[in-house]
Amino acid sequence: MLRLILPFFIFVSQSTLAITNIESQRLNNTSPGTKGNISFTLDGEVGESDEFTLGSAITLIRSYTKDEWIVLLDREYSEVDDEVNTDETLLHIRHLTKHSDHWGHEVFTQYEEDLFADLAKRSIFGAGARYTLDANPELKTANHFGLGAFYEDEEYASDITLDNEQNVRLNIYWAYRNRLAQNMTYTSTLYFQPDIRDVSDNKGIWQNAVTISVTSTISLSVTWDALYDTQAPDGSDDSELEYKSIIIYNF
Repeated sequence: MLRLILPFFIFVSQSTLAITNIESQRLNNTSPGTKGNISFTLDGEVGESDEFTLGSAITLIRSYTKDEWIVLLDREYSEVDDEVNTDETLLHIRHLTKHSDHWGHEVFTQYEEDLFADLAKRSIFGAGARYTLDANPELKTANHFGLGAFYEDEEYASDITLDNEQNVRLNIYWAYRNRLAQNMTYTSTLYFQPDIRDVSDNKGIWQNAVTISVTSTISLSVTWDALYDTQAPDGSDDSELEYKSIIIYNF
């Protein structure tokens, strides 16, 4: 089933941390078949400063009995007073091999760039193991755990004094779903990514969402995220909060 997602309200911080939540896309996608969504974000303000933000994303998930493919393509563009301040592209590809109903291993790669951000480009290549505690998609709850590592190549903007970085990070995550009522679902995803050589250098995200099915085809989802990076591109300990309200059209 494909889903068209239309955010009608969005508040985000001014900078973006380089971490992508894939688990939120596949918490409900445990059975064979093809699923996906197309999302659009349109945000603006007219006043002392004229702001305009346009975002779009395409996610495709193809599940087989023993394999699963995920492809995510994301674009974001924004202007303030007719001056471009965000031009971001992200591509994430992941393949999961299922050894049983509970265990599997996955490999993934990701590339992202933003022509106007402190972190101009980032490439990652990684692998890991994935454990599904609740393998039945019809159960009220679902739990997924992952442990792996990835190589990270970060290229900073020319005006940033920091040297470009090549790191190897652990990738630890937990994804949870709970059906609160017949038409209401709560999901939570937690990522922790410390540098193997320097555990004081770590990144993380905690994403939560409540989704309510209004009709058989329309749902309302409210998400709130907490993100942090102990060594942000500007050299500070950076933390962010993001809030989104989303209308989902299922077809």
